[in-house]
Amino acid sequence: MTHAHLAEYERLRRTTAPALLCERARAEPDGIAFRSKHRGLYRERSWKAYAEAVARCAAAFQKLGLAPGDRVAIMGDPCEEWVIADLAAQAIGCVTYGIYPTASAEELEYQMRDGGAVLFVAEDQEYVDKILSVAERLMALRYIVVIDDTALFAYDDPRLLTYARIVETETADLGWLEKQVAKLDPAAPAFIVYTSGTTGAPKGAVIAHGKHLAATYNIITHYPMLTKEQRTVVFLPLCHVLGRDIAITMPLFSRLVPHYGEDIEDLSTTFFEVAPTVLFTVPRYLQKFASQILIGISNSTGVKRGAYEFAMKVARRAAQARWEGKRSAIDNAAFAAAWAAVFRPILNKLGFDKLELVISGGAPLPSETAALWQIYGINVLEMYGQTETAGGIVAGQQGPYARPGTVGTVPVGWEVRLAEDGEIHVRSPDLFEGYWNNEEATRAAFTEDGWLRTGDIGTWEDGNLRLIDRARDFIVTSGGKTISPAYIENVMRASPYLSEVVVFGHGRKYLTALVEIDFDMVADWARANDIPYSGFTNLAENPRTRELIRAEIARGNEKLARVEQIKDFRILPKMLDPEEDGEPVTPTRKVKRALMYERFKALVDEMYDDREERLVAAAVGAG
Repeated sequence: MTHAHLAEYERLRRTTAPALLCERARAEPDGIAFRSKHRGLYRERSWKAYAEAVARCAAAFQKLGLAPGDRVAIMGDPCEEWVIADLAAQAIGCVTYGIYPTASAEELEYQMRDGGAVLFVAEDQEYVDKILSVAERLMALRYIVVIDDTALFAYDDPRLLTYARIVETETADLGWLEKQVAKLDPAAPAFIVYTSGTTGAPKGAVIAHGKHLAATYNIITHYPMLTKEQRTVVFLPLCHVLGRDIAITMPLFSRLVPHYGEDIEDLSTTFFEVAPTVLFTVPRYLQKFASQILIGISNSTGVKRGAYEFAMKVARRAAQARWEGKRSAIDNAAFAAAWAAVFRPILNKLGFDKLELVISGGAPLPSETAALWQIYGINVLEMYGQTETAGGIVAGQQGPYARPGTVGTVPVGWEVRLAEDGEIHVRSPDLFEGYWNNEEATRAAFTEDGWLRTGDIGTWEDGNLRLIDRARDFIVTSGGKTISPAYIENVMRASPYLSEVVVFGHGRKYLTALVEIDFDMVADWARANDIPYSGFTNLAENPRTRELIRAEIARGNEKLARVEQIKDFRILPKMLDPEEDGEPVTPTRKVKRALMYERFKALVDEMYDDREERLVAAAVGAG
């Protein structure tokens, strides 16, 4: 570690995000902090204007009676007001936390109760309706502040306030904000990030001001190009630590300029308009956009397909040479010609032709997907971190154009070791503080000698960390959402017709389930409805039985967030027998998930549409 890096780590541990905002506002008052689109036009927000907006919001919160230590919850898609409200609450000593935009009413209520938020910030009417559906049971909740009130009519709840109304009369300025942030303790909690646990109930990871800043700085040390001005698009949920890193934290001490589109559902337009130079993403988006390209090529003219296939032959050869460190001047010239003639026009349509760096995290990135983008000339790298690493990464590929398959090297100042069973352990002075109101889980997260247990299995490969088995107790979807299968299974097993439910979806686009019916209960139902059957298998395969189970799954889905819902299922053709050798259940009926998948792999795999993956794999390996 250089002296400059060491000094910056120490400096960041002694400060807070609102204090850094004030520093940037003094040092670069007219510099561009971020851009956001409103009514069809992008609006620049200078550092001075950004700080003043935070000051006015902080003053408004203070007038509402918010005090240091109070919790503030925010729910909605990424927008500039989300960020301003978060920093404003932090500036007066409050602890903030985001709630996933697709959270169910039950999940919302749990996090509001557990975090004890006194103020809830809602992006628009959709989230106002969600919080009002559970508000009467939230004794701590005093105010609901809505950012976009355009569809807010006939609401008479006295707790309901509009963001514009509470801040428009405030006159607090940068000087006022500086006085507020001078009172903050860098070692105090700044925010909470809720992450799923094996027992079902989400756990709130508490992250301190200074530790978060220092942890996130390890991304800058690992990717020094971020110290030069770069454009990026904010689209990952801000309730996640990676989303926060991109939108709030890294811009404070780098040259990364975030851009907010007008509609999160129209992401392709935002990418095209912004033409980002750096992109932080999750694998699902890379797979989706790759699929769009490949389908577009397949539907184009014969001439265009021919040109594409010729360019791919050249690019595959160049990529292979690059991974092997044997790329020649001829390879470079051939690829440059192919890129200019074929790949650049394709990438331009996506807004990707200016990309210098794409970092994928949050879920395993399929090697074929990374390889295809590198063949197209996009520098796609993978990094690996966890909520508990407080915004920092455990490892990251550095490239350029690192060979896909590992998650790279460990950042300077951080340590990684592998336990006897291969579990990845991490040590750093900048990890999370522990879980909110959960001392037992906090103790379990660390080894006796103070290393963080990641729950992931890894191995070393030429100095790079390779993940063998991610989050043994979790499912991480291709969209980067960490999910507790046990929680979903418990919800589903509340049905009297379901004896066993095993959820799958690791690295996939959505969740599916294998279902074992409760033979006695379903048999009773069948007899009551005059449905003939001759045994377990015959009953399980009956179309009427499938409709019954579909209704039970739908009923369970109503209690779950959208990303936790089961999209498809298969009924097991036989009853699970714990006394039979090789069965995927223990004598106490605990499911052996890996063995269950191995035994019923065909049933699981047929529930997924893998056309995108096959398209990508074929494109990488063709020729």
